[in-house]
Amino acid sequence: GNTCYFDSLNRNKQSVALDLACPADRDLFTGLVREADVLVHNWVQEALDKLGFDYEAVAALNPRLVYCDVSGYGRGTPAAARPSQDILAQALSGLMSLTGEPAGPPLRTGVPVVDHATGLYAALAIVAALLERERTGRGQRVSVSLLGTAAALTAVPAATFLSTGRAPARTGNSHPAICPYGLYATQDAPVVLAVANDAMWVRCCRALGLAALGEDPRFATNAGRVQHRAALDALLGQRLAAEPSLTISARLEQARVSCAPVQDLAAAFRAGPVADLGLVVACGPEDAVRLVGSPVQLGDSPPPAVAAPPRLGQHTEEIRRRRDW
Repeated sequence: GNTCYFDSLNRNKQSVALDLACPADRDLFTGLVREADVLVHNWVQEALDKLGFDYEAVAALNPRLVYCDVSGYGRGTPAAARPSQDILAQALSGLMSLTGEPAGPPLRTGVPVVDHATGLYAALAIVAALLERERTGRGQRVSVSLLGTAAALTAVPAATFLSTGRAPARTGNSHPAICPYGLYATQDAPVVLAVANDAMWVRCCRALGLAALGEDPRFATNAGRVQHRAALDALLGQRLAAEPSLTISARLEQARVSCAPVQDLAAAFRAGPVADLGLVVACGPEDAVRLVGSPVQLGDSPPPAVAAPPRLGQHTEEIRRRRDW
């Protein structure tokens, strides 16, 4: 059947496979466009234009249509005709240069965050265009790009560079402006610790039995802790390594200190905060397809039943037979 990759992206959809060079399929597509609210595509625009479905032609068919093009490098740029992928956008935007350990190579993120964020930007822009249509009665073109999204995701480091001319270096799991913040070894497994302010730092030291560390003038303020990061991390790391991760996490959570064990997917979805969200949805024959559901909750709109991801082209003939378009 479908791959897990395909299934994870395509629940609650119908699949129509068309050859836009075929007259019958062009007619069906044109009929869909005339009645649609939104058209989204991630073709190289030039290829779609050659088929006669550029924005101007489509808007003439349906002036209320919101037409969203998702590209690699942005509409109308010199690189517009080049294909792109998430990893290329991370590389070109500077995002990858910020990810990884200081002495190691640049790394892409563990999930294709640029792909996902581009989809979110596109959805938000489409909703804005639909709202504007309620005022004007007309649709419009929406353009988003992987590269633009990747650049936007570098927001704080980019602002630092643009304002000062200094490009931030990779800091691994550490935070350039907050300490302690990062990954720490315990007796059995790593935990992450994020001490957001000086009051939390005092609580952290008390919870760990490190009163002297909390009173050390070098570490009294966040600025001081950042300045003396290496010394602090060594002292703190020695204490955290003396107990198991779950013990450390529980002790710090009770003291209202931001801390969490580093879990794999099996642990995350088996029990605890992720499992408590109830995000797992099941569909398909015998509920064999299991997916992560939407994290969004609407107070007055319960989520719809989950339909299984379709097979490629599964609904083509059904849609072709419909006459209500």
